[in-house]
Amino acid sequence: MLNSRDIDLLRRDVAANCRLWLERCRAAGLAVLVTSTVRDREYQEFLYARGRTRPGAIVTNGRVPTFHSDTAGLAWDFCQNVKGQEYSDPAFFRAAAGLAKEMGFSWGGDWRSFPDSPHIQWDAGGKWTNSQILAGRLPPPMPLYGGPGDKEDDPMTNEQFDALMQNWLERLKAQPPAAWSQEARQWAEESGLIQGDQQGNLQYRSLVTREQLMVFLQRLARQAGL
Repeated sequence: MLNSRDIDLLRRDVAANCRLWLERCRAAGLAVLVTSTVRDREYQEFLYARGRTRPGAIVTNGRVPTFHSDTAGLAWDFCQNVKGQEYSDPAFFRAAAGLAKEMGFSWGGDWRSFPDSPHIQWDAGGKWTNSQILAGRLPPPMPLYGGPGDKEDDPMTNEQFDALMQNWLERLKAQPPAAWSQEARQWAEESGLIQGDQQGNLQYRSLVTREQLMVFLQRLARQAGL
């Protein structure tokens, strides 16, 4: 059973913006605490049973994790980091969620059906739904939030760089291979030099690591009888 509050388990772009959100909350004097990031199906079933087959109030209508899923990593839950007042102040949740919404996140407190004030998720402005996540269709990488008043010469954090690089790699990978390489690609595929990953993706627009380069060279040498 997996139920984590580790921000590192969120998808990289979401994790980077979550950390920026925490910084913005602290700057605004909001004592926020991330209480949940990713969970597996077993834990979601455990939550679903509350108020139904287990004591307590109903906390979810979903039996299968979607945005919180450990295969998606697109959402987190939070509370006020004040003992005894974790969930008692609606104004706190509106203020913290307001900062998240400025960054492009969606807030569960805005839901008309079963509002969830402690919940923040990346759904690309509401364009992605639970059913799409369940089908394995995930929203595009979230742009890294710059925030008002940022300067171009401000130092970039490792998280910001990682998110920018991930966004760039995802955009590059989504582009089709150029027409001028068609003959060479056909030769490489027919000769077995290019075989793709386990899913059969040939990744023509992805970067090549030294490991991959060694595999290509080995295949070429074997074809040449070396």
